[in-house]
Amino acid sequence: MKTVFFITSFLFLTANAVQAKTRYHIQGQLPQNSNTDLSLKGFGHQGDTLIATTKTDDKGKFIISYPTNYRETAVLEIKPSKSVILLLDHENFEIQWDKLEDFTSLKFTHSQANDSFGQGLELYQENERKRTGLSYLLPFYEDSQIMLLLQKGLEVQDKSMLQFLTDLPQDSYATYYLNLRQTLADIPQTASRYIERIPEHEKEFNSMAFGNEKLIRSGLHKQLFEGYFILLESYGGKQYTHMNESIDAIIKSLQSQPTLLHQVAENLFILLEKRSLFPAAEHLALEMLSDDSYQMDGKSKILFEQYRKIAKGNTSPELQFENTKSSFTKLSGIKSKYKLVVFGSSWCPKCTEEIAKIKSFYSQWKKDYDLEVILVSLDNEKEKYETFTKDFPWISSCDLKSWEGPGVRDYYIFGTPTLYLLDTDNKIMLKPISPQQIQAWLEMVKK
Repeated sequence: MKTVFFITSFLFLTANAVQAKTRYHIQGQLPQNSNTDLSLKGFGHQGDTLIATTKTDDKGKFIISYPTNYRETAVLEIKPSKSVILLLDHENFEIQWDKLEDFTSLKFTHSQANDSFGQGLELYQENERKRTGLSYLLPFYEDSQIMLLLQKGLEVQDKSMLQFLTDLPQDSYATYYLNLRQTLADIPQTASRYIERIPEHEKEFNSMAFGNEKLIRSGLHKQLFEGYFILLESYGGKQYTHMNESIDAIIKSLQSQPTLLHQVAENLFILLEKRSLFPAAEHLALEMLSDDSYQMDGKSKILFEQYRKIAKGNTSPELQFENTKSSFTKLSGIKSKYKLVVFGSSWCPKCTEEIAKIKSFYSQWKKDYDLEVILVSLDNEKEKYETFTKDFPWISSCDLKSWEGPGVRDYYIFGTPTLYLLDTDNKIMLKPISPQQIQAWLEMVKK
């Protein structure tokens, strides 16, 4: 009987010990914030994830927990509008933040990760201040000994951060996170001052494990992609070769994680479209559509299909005109040598800006190149559509169905303004990003 009792007690204690290890705890005090709601949020590729919530007591004290399998960046949100980044790295630790308006009053106890993060951030900010001053002075001392001293000073600032990162434990999450932040900080510096370093960034990026949980949960995934592809624009005419190589590296890295690949590809596609990097967006779309093993959902497939079905050289879909003052009832009825189809709306500020430019070119285009403009409005209120288009000298049409109209669906419109330049037979000649590009193209083909 004693043996049974002993075994039962042992199992109970063991179970409690295992259960106790399922979460780590963050204790803290925010003296200025008694009875305040707190949220601990992590990052994922699809957005923020709620880890835990709690509330401070009358003295501003709190305890909040996170699972032991979390090794990531998190944000502690302090209602209504304050927040602080925390690194969760298998630690029970304490926070003391006496004045929320003063980050220097934020102190950590028993947290090597957050101490390292704070020290690294402080060093980076100090280096940036010195670097800004040295960079300001450089133009005043060209071709002199002082210039060499200033350049050496800049090198010292770069090396001090590198040495700090080298001295940290290489297996700590703080080291990974700070290295990633340093890469993001270096990218704009490279674009503005050190173009020769772009191949180094390219090599580093293309060798990354994009499915690494530490990267996904860093909260820096989106910034990394944006900063890197903007950097590649510095290659000028060769940018798309380099972008396509990096797109291939991303796809290859995520082949075994199809769900994540879809999310990354979709977000990257939207970024490329937003920056009018259409050849790179086309490469990404066609690569994703070329392999059935990617098992794309309907949304992603529709997003990418525009580059297969509405590609240069293809015949564009028919458009039926509605609520138009024109005698033409459909796109194919217009026999001009060129047709510029513009998808826009009254509620789109960029549309107003681009349409004003199109108006400035319209008379010349019509006279010199036999080009007609057709505006397809995404408005869903007739009065707003009519007010928007009343002074346009070209054909305007609107079915009042906004994003659900057949023309919008057939042309795979995901943003406005979107432009297509067609020939007389509705063959797609160009997907222009601006009226200026259209003008340059027309001048080129006329030669």
